[in-house]
Amino acid sequence: MLSDIIIARGHANITAKNTRTLEITRDPYVTRSGDCIIACCADKAGPDLSRELREALRRPGTVRITIEAGGVSDVIVGKTPLAAPTNPYRLVVRRSNYVDDSTLAVGADKAAADLSRALISKIKEGAVVRVVISVDG
Repeated sequence: MLSDIIIARGHANITAKNTRTLEITRDPYVTRSGDCIIACCADKAGPDLSRELREALRRPGTVRITIEAGGVSDVIVGKTPLAAPTNPYRLVVRRSNYVDDSTLAVGADKAAADLSRALISKIKEGAVVRVVISVDG
């Protein structure tokens, strides 16, 4: 299993109400209208992920994303998008099968609105957010 870790932080404006996607962004600020965003100030986006992980995302397999903040965690499971993300600013996990340059996983079992509200509470407090991305297959 290949994996990589992203370190980001939470923000008071995070609402995590989107029912179709979730996003991790490098942007330092979040507006309340960005309801899919679950972390900002990420230290990595698509091109920064390990070469091995990006290659694994191009092949059929399972993507497991563990999000942890303030001692609370949640896990999202989806499928590889059969393409490596190249967007330098954001990574997006989707319930649908739509793929663009920011897609990290498709067919996910959760979107932002499905994440643990205890986790989102810690993220809204500005906690450090640790995102572990693993791919098997």
